[in-house]
Amino acid sequence: MLVVVKYIYSAIGGAPLLIVAAVLCMFTASVDAAALYKWIDEDGQIRYSDRLPAAQVKKKHQQLNSQGVVVGTTEAAKSEEELAAEAEAKRKAEEQAAEDARLKQIQYEKDQVLLLTFSSEKEMELARDDRLEVLDSVIRLITKSITSTQETLVELETSADQNYTSKGKDIPGGLAQKIEHFSRKIESRTDQLLLKVEEKDRINQQFELDLARFRELKSQSSSAHN
Repeated sequence: MLVVVKYIYSAIGGAPLLIVAAVLCMFTASVDAAALYKWIDEDGQIRYSDRLPAAQVKKKHQQLNSQGVVVGTTEAAKSEEELAAEAEAKRKAEEQAAEDARLKQIQYEKDQVLLLTFSSEKEMELARDDRLEVLDSVIRLITKSITSTQETLVELETSADQNYTSKGKDIPGGLAQKIEHFSRKIESRTDQLLLKVEEKDRINQQFELDLARFRELKSQSSSAHN
């Protein structure tokens, strides 16, 4: 039976206090005998009952003891959309945790290689300089090849212009093929040169990163031993 507390007094029609007390005792006895539930209905009204309506079971409600103290709260059941959103959020969190663990492991392995490979900053500098020296040698060779090829190409183009183009003649196939060959060779060598210059930049950039990390690891190691 639904009981609305705020209507008790009006229901007994202003009866004498003895009757009011009796009604309250009966109400308390009823509460002691069964659970008392509290919820807010669709109209925003607070409701109390010793039985929870079926429509309210999946909605938020509270259970009270005989003194009106809340002893338990049941939250509203989540919709399928909310459950799906929670599952998706959990999946993403697990994926992120796995990715973080993977990156942490990769960093750990890199750190170990760094510490096992070098014992000092000086060794790191020497290793960098050795790599740069090799690249500089390659760059010099490529540059020399480009210069030589450009000279040959100029000679061929000059010959073609003097002997044929300037006289309104077509450049012979063999000569035209040579000009095309050396033009492409210059383009290829230039591309190689750019790649080697970019590689030098990457080596210098990576060295700065490795050096900073090496110092950090050494500092951590020093702090741990102090």
